[in-house]
Amino acid sequence: MGRIHVLSDELVKKIAAGEVIERPASVVKELIENALDAGAGRISVHIEDGGRQLVRVTDDGGGMAEGDLRLAVLPHATSKISTQDDLFAIGTMGFRGEALASIGAVSRLRIRSRTPEATAGHEIVVVSEEVELAQAAGCPVGTSVEVRDLFFNVPARRKFLKGASTEAANVNEQFARIALAHPEIAFDLQHNQRVTYRWPGNESFRERVGRFCGPELANELIAIDWEERGLRVYGYVAPPARSRSASNWQYVFLNGRFIRDRFIQHAVREAYRGLMEPSRHPVVFLFLGIDPGMVDVNVHPTKIEVRWQDSNLIHSQVLAALREKFLRSDLTPSLRARDPEEPVAGGAGHRATRPDGDDAWPAWTDPSDRRVEGVGRSGADRYRSAEGGAGGGMPLGRSTDDAEFRGGAAGGQGHGAAELWRSLHDASDRWPARAGDKELSPPPPPPRTRALQVHNAYLVAETDEGILIIDQHALHERVMYDRLRRRLAEGVLDSQRLLLPETVRVTPEQMEVMEVHAELLTRLGLEITPFGRDSIAVNAVPAVLRDSEVTAFVRDVLDKLADRGNQPTPEVFLEDMLSMMACKAAVKFGDPLTPEEVEALVAQREAVEKSTNCPHGRPTALRFTLAELERQFKRV
Repeated sequence: MGRIHVLSDELVKKIAAGEVIERPASVVKELIENALDAGAGRISVHIEDGGRQLVRVTDDGGGMAEGDLRLAVLPHATSKISTQDDLFAIGTMGFRGEALASIGAVSRLRIRSRTPEATAGHEIVVVSEEVELAQAAGCPVGTSVEVRDLFFNVPARRKFLKGASTEAANVNEQFARIALAHPEIAFDLQHNQRVTYRWPGNESFRERVGRFCGPELANELIAIDWEERGLRVYGYVAPPARSRSASNWQYVFLNGRFIRDRFIQHAVREAYRGLMEPSRHPVVFLFLGIDPGMVDVNVHPTKIEVRWQDSNLIHSQVLAALREKFLRSDLTPSLRARDPEEPVAGGAGHRATRPDGDDAWPAWTDPSDRRVEGVGRSGADRYRSAEGGAGGGMPLGRSTDDAEFRGGAAGGQGHGAAELWRSLHDASDRWPARAGDKELSPPPPPPRTRALQVHNAYLVAETDEGILIIDQHALHERVMYDRLRRRLAEGVLDSQRLLLPETVRVTPEQMEVMEVHAELLTRLGLEITPFGRDSIAVNAVPAVLRDSEVTAFVRDVLDKLADRGNQPTPEVFLEDMLSMMACKAAVKFGDPLTPEEVEALVAQREAVEKSTNCPHGRPTALRFTLAELERQFKRV
């Protein structure tokens, strides 16, 4: 007997269903796209248990007659295409005729629909692709599709579904991708009877984006509108200072359909090159309008990937559209002045914030300098006491009540290098002991080093072999990172409670990950609680960040956790966050330092691990030997 055989129709249908329906979010996507093609003006989505138990999508579109309703649940039944030529000029969201048949093969499916001219609607029930009920039913004009017990008859697929919060987050993302592209249509989404999104129709695209990510960002978006060689590129992009730590804020739509495309992603990255840190990611909401005949959208079952007739054209035009706009725009962020009527509370940890809880963004002055990290307060203010004296202070520290970060003396006199070294490494900050050591103790203070600061950015130090040119921010970042890592190894980072909590606007997905990863956030010294449906309250922050941008840090943390395309392990996530915290807490490029502070920082270079590089891999110093200097001055 031969080994090759033809699969049964039942198995073929389940395999086909697996290609189209991966999880509840896939169901939501397919059903919303059908509603859009039906001409709906309002689309409502309701899910339960993250969509695992129920997905219901209701629209007020054209509906289906009884005969069409029976055909709609059959494989490859569609009203979108008729001939082979139609397949290469797709102008609708759906076209394959696989969605309802695939869903019906792996769930309990119920559809009710009514056309405008009909006096009554019809209902059909499909269980495991078998029609169990077909009858007349009372219902409004439009269509309602209920999908219950997804993968109940495919246990191997059902066990791979994630928890309710994860599946709900995926549904939220799919919903937002479609709703963002159609601001003329009203959308709402509910999870377990709780409203997640409720967006009215007849909005502008800027208004729709504002509902998704907050009005502050929406008001700062840069409008793009470029048309050349049969391609239109339009939409909005955020200025470089509004970049994020993850790439999940890039939304690209082709003829109203969300896509992921490596050519477009590369063009966007190139457009922002030199305007932001390489590790950051831009925020973009871009539409591409092109003749459907110039692109093949039939290369992936979920239609998220496309094949271009001329990919170089797409890349060059997207790049040109963004670069041309950037050249004509002032990309310098402006600080928001405090409203005179806005109360200001004294005490550590409270600052006036924007209406959506977002702090004034860092001053960013020179697009060619990617490392400028200025802040609303001057570098001197962050180093010296806020009690009114000139100078005074806290060299290299951030918290007056944390011995590890304490240093300096009142009146601007400072410490000598040895005294400041001891003050920065007191008994609360022990160093690892070597084998045979009787106790943990800090290393002896190093000999006095002659060094000076230039351009408030680099430190030039004399060595026995020549000179060192040190990046002050990169070196201090390494020092702070090592301390934070040791503290975290002991348990949790010290936190500083805020006098008044700071509110931060978040997406439903960010709210979900905050609840799922509460333990990790606590280890970092963050105390965050829900504050309404779309905001959170930050009650405590890591002590080392008490004078930094609290809301910006919290946003970056949640973005990192929500980046499903690059989901880190808990260990990698904590390491990334320590690097981020060290960067924010360290002295900045442009901060003036006293001679004592310069000497103390240079001295620490010999006491930390991997002092040659910052946590992000950039070098902390360049060495010039006397021989090299003599060669440059023609002395040899």
